Amino acid sequence: MKDLSGFLKRIGLDPSQNLYDRAFLYLWLAAAVLRVLWLDRPLGSLIFDEKYYVNVARIILRLPHDPDVYENAPLGLDPNHEHPFLGKGLIALSMAAFGDNAYGWRIPSVVFGLASILILYLLVKKMSGRSGLALFTTYLFTFDNLVYVHSRIATLDIFMLTFMLLGFYLYFTGHHHLSAFSMALSTLSKLGGLYGFAAVVAFHLAKALAQRGETDWKTVLSWLERYALTYIAAGLIILTIVDRLWVGYQSPFEHMAFIYQYTGALKVTSPRQPGEIWSYPWEWLINKVEIPYLRVDVNVYADHELTRTYPSILFKGAMNPLILYLTIPSMIYAAYAWYESRSQVALFSLAWFIFTYLPFYPMSLIGHRIMYIFYFLNTVPSVCLATAYLFLDQRPHRIIIIAYCAAVLAGFAYMFPFRTTP
Repeated sequence: MKDLSGFLKRIGLDPSQNLYDRAFLYLWLAAAVLRVLWLDRPLGSLIFDEKYYVNVARIILRLPHDPDVYENAPLGLDPNHEHPFLGKGLIALSMAAFGDNAYGWRIPSVVFGLASILILYLLVKKMSGRSGLALFTTYLFTFDNLVYVHSRIATLDIFMLTFMLLGFYLYFTGHHHLSAFSMALSTLSKLGGLYGFAAVVAFHLAKALAQRGETDWKTVLSWLERYALTYIAAGLIILTIVDRLWVGYQSPFEHMAFIYQYTGALKVTSPRQPGEIWSYPWEWLINKVEIPYLRVDVNVYADHELTRTYPSILFKGAMNPLILYLTIPSMIYAAYAWYESRSQVALFSLAWFIFTYLPFYPMSLIGHRIMYIFYFLNTVPSVCLATAYLFLDQRPHRIIIIAYCAAVLAGFAYMFPFRTTP
């Protein structure tokens, strides 16, 4: 027990002295149980884009794979060139250790999902010095449906988000080179990690601008140079190594050129048709185009006639509405709080939101890029942070916080993918 207590204190948790830390550990335990619950169900099924990433891992490991996915792909090499290798490599590594089964596919997402919850708590606690704000933020994040689903399916997004959160945490602990390195790992999991790098840079520069005449711009620009060079160098070096070993590219620039051309070709060419899952970024704020990741229906018969059908399992790409619908008010309040009090929490939540979400607007309006609601995953923690900050900054009666937390939990239960016991 002493060793565990010492470890917790080293990472910034002291449950024996801090009631919020103790409550967080119970929350984290509940999150772990929910993420491993029925992890292999429905038996033999791949959920949403697992169809691609699990079969990519099988090809990398030279295992039998679905012939309809990357037909005639050379064994031992990643055929999914539109994304960097790192996330797929983590899935393949897990499958090599635990087998070609649901646990082998999904354990990395569970581990990274739980790590993201821990890192977010430590990040907010470090940045704000407020354990209550950290706990409230993490509670919202834990019970968001999009976060939950991606914390237990074999897709790339949770790896990108967790490395991004780690990069934020390392920045606020003063380990700026390690922060840039973690942002490189986020980008090497999925290109959206670039937005996390931009958020850190924007936050750092905004703080400098707020100091006006007190700013030493030589120091600021020197920091920017070192941070950017670490990010770029780490990304290029790792990309070069993994591309040569497991992808087939000799030059990282050749791979980046392919990704640029591939993503540039993903354009909206006609109005959305029924059944299509792409969406516009402004629609994400109201869950307008939810994605049915997996649906298993149960048919009810009476006298040999079908009387009704209902889903027994329904994985959806959508956010908890009790959190999502407060996005705009919370961000407006964060802007007000930054203007009034120069709150570091407000500024960072704004930078996080602006640079992980708003770039999709010009990409949609000008570039006509095809997008999906799960692109909002990187932004969800900023919404949780700004919402928690909005509530607590008003110093409401405790019953209001309890009622809202209960509503969030009810929203999570309503969207819980297992509607009946498997």
